[in-house]
Amino acid sequence: MARDRPANGTASPSDMETLPSLKRQRTGPHGQASSSNGGADMQIDEPVPLINEVIAIQDVPKWQETTEASFGGIVAIRFTQPIAFDTDPPVCSLATGFIVDAKRGIILTNRHVVGTGPFVGEAVMHDHEVVEVRALYRDPIHDFGFLKFDPRQIKYMKLVEIPLAPEHARVGIDVRIIGNDAGEKLSILAGSISRIDRNVPEYGHMTYNDLNTFYLQSAAALSGGSSGSPVIDIEGRAVALQAGGRSREATNYFFPLDRAKRALKLIQEGRPVLRGSVQTQFTYMPFDVAQKLGLPEEAEAMVRKMRPHDIGMLVVATVLPDGPGASAGLEEGDILLQINSELVTHFVMLEDILDTHIDKTIDITVVRGGKTIEVRAPVQDMHKLTPSRLVTFGGCVVHNLSYQLAYGSTLPPRGVFMTATGNFLPNLDESMGYVIERIADQPVNDIDEFVAVLRSLPDHEPVSVVTYSVSDIHTKENTTVAIAHQWYPISMYTHNNQTGLWDRTKIKRHSRVANYSPANIRLPVLSDPRAGKAADLTRAMVGVSCSLPLSIEGINKIGIVDYGVIVDAARGLVVASRRTIPLSVCNLALIFGDSLCIPAKLRFLHPTHNFAIIQYDPQRIGTNNIKQATLSSTQPRQGDAAHMITYNRTSNTMCVNTVVSNMWEILVPIQYPPHWRCINTETIQYETKLPSDFRFGLVGNDEGHVQAIWMPFMRSHKSDTVAGLPPRYILPVLEALQRDEEPRLRSLGIEVRPNSLASARAGGLSDSRLDEVQQANPDRNMLFTVARIELMSKAHGVLQELDVIISINGRLMLHIDDLEVQNTCNALELVVLRNGKELTLQVETTEYDRGVDKLVFWCGATFQAPYMALRLQSSKAPSGVHCTFVAAGSPAEQYELASSYWVTQVNGVKTPDLESFERAISECPDSTYARVKVISYDLEPQVLTIKTCYHYWPTSTLTKDPSSDSGWRSSED
Repeated sequence: MARDRPANGTASPSDMETLPSLKRQRTGPHGQASSSNGGADMQIDEPVPLINEVIAIQDVPKWQETTEASFGGIVAIRFTQPIAFDTDPPVCSLATGFIVDAKRGIILTNRHVVGTGPFVGEAVMHDHEVVEVRALYRDPIHDFGFLKFDPRQIKYMKLVEIPLAPEHARVGIDVRIIGNDAGEKLSILAGSISRIDRNVPEYGHMTYNDLNTFYLQSAAALSGGSSGSPVIDIEGRAVALQAGGRSREATNYFFPLDRAKRALKLIQEGRPVLRGSVQTQFTYMPFDVAQKLGLPEEAEAMVRKMRPHDIGMLVVATVLPDGPGASAGLEEGDILLQINSELVTHFVMLEDILDTHIDKTIDITVVRGGKTIEVRAPVQDMHKLTPSRLVTFGGCVVHNLSYQLAYGSTLPPRGVFMTATGNFLPNLDESMGYVIERIADQPVNDIDEFVAVLRSLPDHEPVSVVTYSVSDIHTKENTTVAIAHQWYPISMYTHNNQTGLWDRTKIKRHSRVANYSPANIRLPVLSDPRAGKAADLTRAMVGVSCSLPLSIEGINKIGIVDYGVIVDAARGLVVASRRTIPLSVCNLALIFGDSLCIPAKLRFLHPTHNFAIIQYDPQRIGTNNIKQATLSSTQPRQGDAAHMITYNRTSNTMCVNTVVSNMWEILVPIQYPPHWRCINTETIQYETKLPSDFRFGLVGNDEGHVQAIWMPFMRSHKSDTVAGLPPRYILPVLEALQRDEEPRLRSLGIEVRPNSLASARAGGLSDSRLDEVQQANPDRNMLFTVARIELMSKAHGVLQELDVIISINGRLMLHIDDLEVQNTCNALELVVLRNGKELTLQVETTEYDRGVDKLVFWCGATFQAPYMALRLQSSKAPSGVHCTFVAAGSPAEQYELASSYWVTQVNGVKTPDLESFERAISECPDSTYARVKVISYDLEPQVLTIKTCYHYWPTSTLTKDPSSDSGWRSSED
């Protein structure tokens, strides 16, 4: 049976064959309307007619008068939920609300708009006056909430109050839904109410679902953004609240306003909105179904006599374990008859009793299997079952398991729920909803215990984390993590009832130093006689774990576990792939023989070749059988025997005997956004296809020396290729580190690609040069062409793209390695072929900048100086400030700043570099608009206005600091 959908268009994996429902409208990175999951499931209906078109079509003077009179009370809501909470991810969105108290500035909208977590929003009036709104109240379970604004800020328009009249909702009446449908400022859609006793729509797992209320149903085709629209009758009264629907069937669901009207009255009187619960969910069953559950004929007759218009009764659907209902003895299938001797057949009656009996005991009479049973149950405060605090660290967000989620999985509302996994447990699918049960063998029953355990953990020491998914409560998972407090600052946010904000408190960790003694380890030994001397290479292979705490330089936050090779056991030096360690901002650890995990630090990232060198402390290792690998400086030749030592899919060592088949320049295509690629590098391929099945291996020759490191090469964020990297690229860097020197390399700042002699000849290569090249390199008939030139390099403006390099310093460039001379020379003499003529050019080299050294965080966006991949891939650098990442739910996303934008001005102040940008943004007050001039990656200029929100998105910096354990220092430390 098809299930209803959350009205934001989100589809659960188990429900992909059904159609999305309609809820709030989310905005994409460039301001276009999109579905909550990137637009894949959003149902786009026919364009909604404008107001004047609808009026012309309807041509009903009374409706025209009613709708026009309502315009001043209906507002468009632009809002963000800046931090993931409960079932809601961080998001920028659009919705609707309407004014229910003009004097006090109160707007009614949906709970899924106000959210249960942090909220930042503004209301746009009919005349386009804009006012800030804050969360005033959100119901613990029902889909309504109130926002508050200052009516004094509305200067040009008379505010209109739309009265709440739930008692006028009747089957068959015509209604109008007026709101921000499909992202339009104001749209009007007509419909009629077909049901007023529908059970709550079922939107799916791990999303918001209402309970213990009726819903109204109508035939009206609405889209995202209409959430919170008033459903008005011909007298201009709000008889219901738009909540959700299904697009293809043109079915819409309205929330009845009985409880919202009660809550508004209490708020206006300055009284608390009390909400009671026995942790039991009821559903409405018609009499014929109740009969099958055991409803006696005399009981049905009594109900029909006392309530002649009723067609059914309330039945217990879910009883939460350990709750008041369960303790009292209620069971699923019980038919509710009376509470405190009063007949209860409707949800409003049920909730009236519960809300007025908090901390008291009620007598409940139910029918179970034809027998009447009486139980006594205490009534709890429902607000206390709703989380009002959350903890963030390392991109992870946790809070106590909510009442809402507990119902979805029939769990007691306790435990620590992880609404975003971040870098803490990046391999868990957060859409499955995980509860943390234990950390470091200590139970964590709530976030206070969670914080206490987290604070006590020493840096980089592996601990076990036991979790289970609310989607699969039968299976527990044990994950080993190592907390790096530099990248995992702990903050607690607490809801402030007075301001509506969630106030942040930084939590300092205990200064606990890890106590460790050297651990004895034994690496796997290969006994395959076919491996020969290369068998010992298994004792040089270690696991490498890299997690990226930030998304920068076109690479998203990821966690990768792969392999590396020990090249200096005394100094603890290990070589790994740049696919494994793509950025210098990282958290590293090494795993020895699957038995010991210790922290490591980055020593060197090669700017063009596919390797990184990291270092561990050898003092952490006791008795061991480690044998460092010897890197061969000899160039292998086609046909040379090779022994690949690797791990199979079951993590057992194995040997693949093969021969060298080819040496070729690896060509990695450019990607958008630009990210690091291996360039100007020759790799080794082998005869059999078997090596391509493995991501890492050491290829040894007959002497047992490494002739190539088989490793992954990054192609895109999600894909890679594998090839053998010759050790000759690694040795100069390794030897410098072994001399306790920092490797310093120079570069022309160019990317070259092979070019056939036929192509060069067509471009004007002389016959004499052709003969010279062919005689010097009979094996390969090719030269090299300049494919790209790095912006800001000395070569930029001297060399040109498509130049064919003939010689460097008087030596023909016949091999890609001939370019390596750039590493040690301040200038080079290049002979190039350009437009049919040979030119002799003097080109200076520049020292590699060693990567990013500073990051600036502002309004949820990350800014940095142009990085190498960007400089190499761009034709122009409009500024020295580049937006490299935009966080979901941030002001930067809401106001359409996109990653890959260059920032040239802030409030009219030019920003040629990060320092000037920092000064400019420091002059931007909180909750004000900053004019930001940007230029897109495609060099299209634009002026954005971004409203600051320092409460949730403070400005900070991250600066490279070699004295820090992580190599970085935050301004928030």
